[in-house]
Amino acid sequence: MTADPAHQQLAERVRRLEDLRAIEGLAARYHRLCDGGWNGQSHEDLDALVALWVPDGVYSINARRPPCRGHAEIREQFQRLRTSMPWIFHTFTNSDLSLHDDEASGTFKGIAYYRRGGGGHIVVGTYSGRFRRTPQGWRFVSWTADLAHGSVLSAEHEASR
Repeated sequence: MTADPAHQQLAERVRRLEDLRAIEGLAARYHRLCDGGWNGQSHEDLDALVALWVPDGVYSINARRPPCRGHAEIREQFQRLRTSMPWIFHTFTNSDLSLHDDEASGTFKGIAYYRRGGGGHIVVGTYSGRFRRTPQGWRFVSWTADLAHGSVLSAEHEASR
């Protein structure tokens, strides 16, 4: 028995929408797992963070440093961020995703508020990613932050003007 073409089209559309939502959920989970400092340590669950990538995945959040490649280097980066950004809060929006079977690519606009060196900061930019469907769900193949602007928000900075 052959499948009804209308039913097959509907099933494909539903799967596509579910995939797009799952990739957006992956990005949201990354941000939630990075956030912290007010109710616990930032980047607290290293295992959960690292598990968001395929084993040979690439992570780049600082253009002045080489990208982290593979789970071990990605874990080291998150361990460093615990100290360098002990308080951080992310938001993201404007997802623009393209699906190609079990692979996808896309961008998100992002805003991060963080505290460092006694001051409050904000950075804005774009996250670009490549994603792959795995038996565990969608995972990052690569995730790169391109920071467009950063500002100091602290009162100490304003008082020194």
